[in-house]
Amino acid sequence: MAGRAWRIHLGGRTAGSLRDRPQELRQAGTPGDLVKPQDWRLAPLAAAAWGGAWLGSSGWRPGWAPVLAACAALLVVAVGAHVGNRRWMVLVVVVLVVTTVLTVLRAGSLQSAAPAQLAAQSAAATAVVKLVGEPYSRTDEGRRLKVAVARAQLNELRARGVTITTSQPIVIFASGGLAEEFVAAAPGGTYEVHGVLAPAEPGSAEALVLRARSLSSQLAPPGPLDTLVNGLRIGLRDSTAHSPPLQAALVPSLVVGDRSDITDAMDAQFKATSLSHLMAVSGSNLSLMLVVLLALTRAVGVRGWWVRVVAMAGVAMFVLVCRGEPSVVRAAAMGLVAVSATGAGRGRRSVRNLSLAVLCLMLVDPWLSRTWGFALSVAACSGIALWSPGWVEALCAWAPRWVAEALAIPLAAQLATQPLIVALSGQVSVIGVLANALAGPFVGPATVLGLAAMCTAFLPVVSVSLGWLAGWCVQPIIWVAQFGAALPSAAWSWPATPVGVGLSGAACVLAGSLVVHALRRRITTVALLAVLIVGSLLRPVAWGWPGGWQVVFCDVGQGDATVLRAGAATAVLVDTGPEPAPVLDCLSSLGIRRIPLLVLTHFHADHIGGVQEVIRRFRPDVVLVSPFDSPGPGADSVRREADGVGAILSQAEPGSSVVVGDVKWTTVSAVDMGDTAVGGDGQSEAENNSSVVAVVEVSGLRILLPGDAEPMGQQRALAEASRRGISLRTHVLKLPHHGSAHQEPRFFAASGASLGVVSAGLDNDYGHPAKAALDLAVRDGMAVARTDRDGAVAVSLVDGHLTVRRMGR
Repeated sequence: MAGRAWRIHLGGRTAGSLRDRPQELRQAGTPGDLVKPQDWRLAPLAAAAWGGAWLGSSGWRPGWAPVLAACAALLVVAVGAHVGNRRWMVLVVVVLVVTTVLTVLRAGSLQSAAPAQLAAQSAAATAVVKLVGEPYSRTDEGRRLKVAVARAQLNELRARGVTITTSQPIVIFASGGLAEEFVAAAPGGTYEVHGVLAPAEPGSAEALVLRARSLSSQLAPPGPLDTLVNGLRIGLRDSTAHSPPLQAALVPSLVVGDRSDITDAMDAQFKATSLSHLMAVSGSNLSLMLVVLLALTRAVGVRGWWVRVVAMAGVAMFVLVCRGEPSVVRAAAMGLVAVSATGAGRGRRSVRNLSLAVLCLMLVDPWLSRTWGFALSVAACSGIALWSPGWVEALCAWAPRWVAEALAIPLAAQLATQPLIVALSGQVSVIGVLANALAGPFVGPATVLGLAAMCTAFLPVVSVSLGWLAGWCVQPIIWVAQFGAALPSAAWSWPATPVGVGLSGAACVLAGSLVVHALRRRITTVALLAVLIVGSLLRPVAWGWPGGWQVVFCDVGQGDATVLRAGAATAVLVDTGPEPAPVLDCLSSLGIRRIPLLVLTHFHADHIGGVQEVIRRFRPDVVLVSPFDSPGPGADSVRREADGVGAILSQAEPGSSVVVGDVKWTTVSAVDMGDTAVGGDGQSEAENNSSVVAVVEVSGLRILLPGDAEPMGQQRALAEASRRGISLRTHVLKLPHHGSAHQEPRFFAASGASLGVVSAGLDNDYGHPAKAALDLAVRDGMAVARTDRDGAVAVSLVDGHLTVRRMGR
């Protein structure tokens, strides 16, 4: 929602109110109107519903004794409130109890049903499913493996001689060539899928997970409504066929949330500039659609309650075209709130409408209570409702209203969501407000033209013309994202601890009360914008970075690159990350000019992506690699680059050691998996388990580097270490495979490390690091540092004590 709510005046009427009250709205639209106080009466009920839904969907299942005790306590509170003439407290208690009980019953029905029981046993099964959303795919760059995710309704399940007829939501995962089949499947169609069942995550809205092994031909085609929706979405994509690729990718994503053609680079640019909300369905899409729809409705003479009927029909069609997923329903509700907050409802209805939306959503889909997207939407709408009206009026003292709204609305949304962004990513966005303000004026025309192109899909000439115009409306947005992402510091690092989040929240509340005074004058507003611009140009560096470091875990995104200090300006480099630029920047910040030994733990792209530039620039004497030459293209490229500079290409052997200056490298395990890799998931697992696992000592500091070894690889390292008498006791453990959920607890325990380091990319698609891995590290007594939140991490051992410095992002 941040920065995308519009205030649009259409003559004497406004679409946002869904009412025909022209005189009142004309008065509300004047620059000098007063911002009315908000109606907070529903806010406690909304908070109670949110809390009840969160608790009920947590997976917590109390026994009878706690339930009775809680009910007794709530009854006492309710009676006391009633006697004390505080009936609103009675309502809060009732809402809390009702939402908790209803959610527990709904979640319990999913978890206790027969399909979930079979999933707990990892049963092989055949399922008849109806795809309810558009399957999407992602490429695991580290594994060179395509993964498809599809949400479906389970109609029939056959497993272990039992046939179950049901209607439950599930999620399906497919990999390799099967992923392409799922992406090509028609939403709304019914299919037979063979695979293995797995339990859903605790607190999930799905009954189970199905890991597909094969997909049958279509059993039943999509129904008429699904066919219509599929046709409209295909028509929108076709309308941009003559636009440049980036435009053709962004228009469908902006209008209906179709991200099928969004590139990884484009996604990263939009995230860096806080514009990623433009790549998903958000409330402003609905707001703009309602503005246009109701303007046309009134233009043909429709009045009174019929206007509301048209509006409700438009909302329903919007949800259907956007696939009706929970995030879309949330966006629709928040869009209606944004209309009231920035349109006629600048009075006291905005908070009331937001509270009502939260209350209804918690009853419709209580699992939204546990999502960051919902929390961010509520926070953004709260900021728009509470702050933006006053800020707009302050800016209107010297600026046109459209300029005032273009600045105030994204600023309010950004400030309100900042504490949550800190908790989620450990970052404070600097460029986000400016980027949203610059992109905002182009969102409306692009969305309206995109909707028009979709609705005229049956007229190809008209549709393509509108799609082409929509493409050039999003081009400035693309330029803003590209330019903003290239700035040295689009976001600053901020501690994501409870204290850090609390301080950011207090700072935002204080700023929210003070900003209105700064916006009343042109000079102070310009000064505020100048501070943001300067802040985005300066990259803050951690105090004392890198200090007397012995090992640095570079921030290279979703990949690995570890620098071991061998001497003055000399280092051993372990892996090169997915791309050359981050690892080269890291080496430059450390003053490294020579790398005698380059180690590549295995040949996945997230570990060798920067190898060409590293080898050509630093010309290592020896390149130490895994004995398993897979994937073949990666191994071939390393061999070719090493030969090009005359480096010795050596395969790691368990038990062997090499000394480079202050660095002693001891290989614990390294294995050629031979013919055990058979493709698909098996091949990827074999490649991970072929990782070179080593114990490194740098001037007394011991580090255990396991590459991407999974449980089997970790078990092999334990066995090799025991057989060869190699101690795995170290000060620092780099968590295997970026902290994935699949770990061997004995491996963690054997390290005895006091610090665990995770090398992972911010907001990566693979859930790294997994909570299970972090909990395992903490349980074994480790403090945890993460490159996704802390930036590069430098570690040194001084007088027997570890010193950890974080560069920040």
